[in-house]
Amino acid sequence: MNYILWNVRGAGARSLPSLIRGIVRSFGVDFMALFETRCSGLKAHQVAASMGFPNFNIVDADGFKGGIWCLWSNRFRTVEVLESTNQYVHVRFTSQRMQTWEMTFVYGSPNIVLRRALWQDLMRLCLSIHVPWCLGGDFNATLANEERCSWRFPKGSDREFCRFVEDAYLHDLGFIGPPFTWKRTGVESRLDRVLGSNSWQETFPNSVATHLNWYKSDHRPLLLQTEGLPMGHRVDRPFRFLAAWVLDERFSPFVSDNWNNDLPWSVNVDEFTTACGKWNKQVFGHTDARKRQLLGRLNGITRTEARFGLSVELEELQRSLWHQLEEVLLQESLIWAQKARSDWVV
Repeated sequence: MNYILWNVRGAGARSLPSLIRGIVRSFGVDFMALFETRCSGLKAHQVAASMGFPNFNIVDADGFKGGIWCLWSNRFRTVEVLESTNQYVHVRFTSQRMQTWEMTFVYGSPNIVLRRALWQDLMRLCLSIHVPWCLGGDFNATLANEERCSWRFPKGSDREFCRFVEDAYLHDLGFIGPPFTWKRTGVESRLDRVLGSNSWQETFPNSVATHLNWYKSDHRPLLLQTEGLPMGHRVDRPFRFLAAWVLDERFSPFVSDNWNNDLPWSVNVDEFTTACGKWNKQVFGHTDARKRQLLGRLNGITRTEARFGLSVELEELQRSLWHQLEEVLLQESLIWAQKARSDWVV
C-alpha cells in the first residue's frame, strides 16, 4: 500500500484538488493524510470530495488553525477511525487478506505545551496496541541536532519527543531524498517523518519513506510505501554502529586497517562508515542466517552420532560450533537490544 502524508498549509486553493489527483495517479496512492488544512464544515467536505477518493474522514480546523483529513481508496477491506483529536487521527486497517495493522497520522502543534500532551496521548495509545503500528506526519519536532539547519537559531532536538520515541520502542524508517522536509527563510528542518514499532518492521520489512518535491506548501509530502521500492532503488538510511561488531574478533583488525589518521576527520569518517557497511554485509553477515547455518551443522552432527557414534573429531567440531553459536546469540541479543534503545552500562 502507498500512503501520502502532507502538511498542505491550507486546503482552500483551487488548484489543490487537481494537484492531489495528479500525485495520486503518479504514485498509486491508496491513502492520503493531509494536515493543517485550515478548512472546516461544508467547504471541507466539498473540497475533500473533489480529490478523487471515495472515502474520507475530516477533523475540522479550529478557525484558521489545524485540521486533519484522511482520504482512502477501496483497496482496503476495512478502514476504521478509532480515535481522533486536533493533533492526530488513529486508524485501524484490514487488508483483503485479513491482515490488520494500525497507523496514527500526526500533526504536532507548534505550541510546546500542547505538543507535550500529544506525546502523552500517543504513549497511552502505544500501551493499548497489540498489532503492527506506524506513526507518520508533521511532528513539529526533531530527534537529532543534524535534523535542523538554521542561520538564526542554534541546533537542537526535542527532548520530550526523543523520550517518547525511546519509551515506545519506535524506530525511524529512514528516508529517500533531501534531508529536510520543511523550510523557511534561514531555517530548514526534518519535521516530517515515519516511525514504526518492532512488529511493524517485522510485518513490513521493506517499508520506506520518500521525501517528495516541494509543491504549494513549505512542507514536503512524504510517500510511505509498505512494499518497498522498485528494483534499483535504495533507502538512504542513517549510518548505525552495531554494538555486536565489537564482539567479533575480526572487527579490531578491520578498524586498524580502515581508519587512517592521516586523512581529514570528515573524509576519514565518510570512508570508514562506507567500509563498515561493506564489512557488515560481506564479513559479519546476517546473524539469523549464521545462526541457522550453525544449528544445521549441529543437527548434522547429532544425526551422525545417532547412527555411528561421536568421534573425537566430531566432538571437537561440536564444541567449536556451540562456541560460535553462543557468540552469534550474544551478538543477536545486542542487536535487538540496541534496536529497542535499551540502556546499557559499559
